[in-house]
Amino acid sequence: MSLRRSVLYVPGDSKKMLQRAAEVDSDVLLLNLEDGVASSQKDAARENIAEALQNTNFGARETVVRINSLNSVVGRNDLAKIVPLHPHGICLPKVEKPADIKCAESAILDLEAGNGLRKGSTRLHAMIESAAGLLHSPEIAIASDRMASLIFGSADYVSDVRCQPGEDRMELLLALQMIVTAARSAAIDAIDAPCFDIRNHNLLENESIHARRLGFDGKSALHPGQLETINRIFDVTPEEIAWAEKTLVELDLAENRGKALTTVDGKLLDNPHRAAAERILRRKKPK
Repeated sequence: MSLRRSVLYVPGDSKKMLQRAAEVDSDVLLLNLEDGVASSQKDAARENIAEALQNTNFGARETVVRINSLNSVVGRNDLAKIVPLHPHGICLPKVEKPADIKCAESAILDLEAGNGLRKGSTRLHAMIESAAGLLHSPEIAIASDRMASLIFGSADYVSDVRCQPGEDRMELLLALQMIVTAARSAAIDAIDAPCFDIRNHNLLENESIHARRLGFDGKSALHPGQLETINRIFDVTPEEIAWAEKTLVELDLAENRGKALTTVDGKLLDNPHRAAAERILRRKKPK
């Protein structure tokens, strides 16, 4: 599984930004056709993204296209145009129930079959952006084998529930924890919302640290200048790698002695710590 530490929103109505996206240090490029693209520019943005998928080498970056709602003609046109070009995934906005995932899955299956693509090769990412979406997030997360992540859309969520979050985002804590829990229940990734104050690097750092402590795998970004902070905080540290390697060695030695428990640096360890150590080493980038 590829890392999804950073997810950069790239506006589909800007050819220049689509071209520059091939050079940024983002694990995921979220090529955007939905919010942020004016209604008058939807068709042009769709063509821009189609051209970029066909002609731009994005390297190892995961390409995901955020389409408009499938309840609209625009969204259905997005899907019909984009899926045959085989991005890694499709991001569905404002998902509120498992049926939204099922609808997209059925349409994508037909498009894959009609274009010679491997069944199931197009992954799904669901935006959780409302009270209804949050309450149904556990069912949304397991609605399809295509599911790759839940992505928190805090701007629409705040508007929907009418809260007024401060810099510590305590008012969003329930939503953040529920999204992580739902993602974990389905063994998929959880991606935090972006920091909207794009020049406030202290706020970005604090939000990122808090999100990682809660269990998020990564965080969305609105500007390439946010990527270094996000990648650094969501990457595994040398200290974590050293702990993981030492933990596995000690647990293996204990098992050879017929023991299920051992200690590392005075702390008792057992099988849940083995799972944590293995997860850290899976995220370790090869040199």
